[in-house]
Amino acid sequence: DLMTSVAHNGTLGEMLTILLVCEWSYLSWGQRVVGDAGGINRDNFVTYEWVDLHSGVFFEGVVLYLRALLDQEAAKFMTDEEKETCKKLFLNTVQLEEEFFEHAYNSTNSNSL
Repeated sequence: DLMTSVAHNGTLGEMLTILLVCEWSYLSWGQRVVGDAGGINRDNFVTYEWVDLHSGVFFEGVVLYLRALLDQEAAKFMTDEEKETCKKLFLNTVQLEEEFFEHAYNSTNSNSL
């Protein structure tokens, strides 16, 4: 609901904020999976394609680009009130991403998938 609402009614800064949080969290996850495993298990197609997509220097470049776009938008076009709105949106989106990963982890561990 949050993403749909911002996509339809939000400002560019709000859209970039949500997109950045999502992509940054996936980058963090992908880097951790690669680091923890010492590489990617190529025996599991679903896993390695998802990890490949969300790790590495190219995806890191995408996240850095999104951060730069948001920083530019904030510096050039946002009022203090709009910056505060984006800050709250950032924190809310981080919470939603955390809940998403927590649910996925708990569902996998409880064999409810």
